[in-house]
Amino acid sequence: MNMTASAKGFKVTDANRKIRVGVAAKDLEELKVKTIMKFKLKLTPSEIEFQLPDGTFVETEDYLQTLKPQTLLIWVKHGEIAQTDSEILYKTIREVNNEYLTAGEKVQEFFSENMKSKVYKLAELLRGIDDDKSKFSLKSEHPEWFEGLDTNAKTKEDFMFRKAQDRIRTFFYRTREELRKRTELPQDRLQFLLLELNNRLKYSKYNGHYFDRRKWDGDGVLKSLCNKNGTFSCQGRWDKEKCLYETSHQINPYKSREERIIFQCWNLDHVKERSRSILPAICEALKHKSATENGKKLEPLNDEIILDAMSIYEDLFTTKNLKLVHIVCHDKGAHSKKAGPYFLI
Repeated sequence: MNMTASAKGFKVTDANRKIRVGVAAKDLEELKVKTIMKFKLKLTPSEIEFQLPDGTFVETEDYLQTLKPQTLLIWVKHGEIAQTDSEILYKTIREVNNEYLTAGEKVQEFFSENMKSKVYKLAELLRGIDDDKSKFSLKSEHPEWFEGLDTNAKTKEDFMFRKAQDRIRTFFYRTREELRKRTELPQDRLQFLLLELNNRLKYSKYNGHYFDRRKWDGDGVLKSLCNKNGTFSCQGRWDKEKCLYETSHQINPYKSREERIIFQCWNLDHVKERSRSILPAICEALKHKSATENGKKLEPLNDEIILDAMSIYEDLFTTKNLKLVHIVCHDKGAHSKKAGPYFLI
């Protein structure tokens, strides 16, 4: 297949976002090479990475291929992180809603606080924005909501559906890459598990319904995390039954462009941690060929355990283990909840 038939066009910028250039590439390596040439960088392809405006890193070839043509990519040096849309939100709100902000002391106060405090303050400021337009869905009805987006979505719901898919896809790609690095794992069983997880994700459309308010009254499997109007409520820190700031930690990204951007700071947090708990439990299950129960060795067919792929899928990608939390309630410390063992006898 020639390059013309398979190449996809992207918009590429640097961390300062002052210059955008069009780059057509058929794969991640070619995208890096052409970016280096366009920006005249004295770097090698292995020294740069690409980041989406919401902070998501394009780490794999598969993920690159899921992106729409003309998606905006930010190149950064390996190990560095560019500011996300949420981190430059103050400038946006000052331009769009200047009446809610004053200069001088409050501006200095804003920039002196950490990111969590900034987002909290911005959420408070946005309470004053008229939400009459939250009920609009079409791009033609609320064009300013779509301002700055590289998307062909015609409705807010379609865009939010895809943003939820992006988060779930990121979980899958990171999990896959980290497991593939474990060369001691039986590769045939690993590939079977990854195929099973991917098939389940395709069937569920990568759980895009989580952010789609059209699914507010869905069943337990397909229900969105917001209400009919599109309002999301923080579900609280991983070890709490509910948000301790319940009256404050709500957001409706369907209401305005500003709230849509702030929503990027809300996290889908694994109660049983993906890296510290789920992945080690998966590795243990993949390596074992027999299991024990109450100290007694079990002998399954062919002397090999069967992986509980459904439990792994639920822990990685569903609300059975994911909580939507405000940035203030996102605890990055170690969680005590343990995953596995992922055995089916």
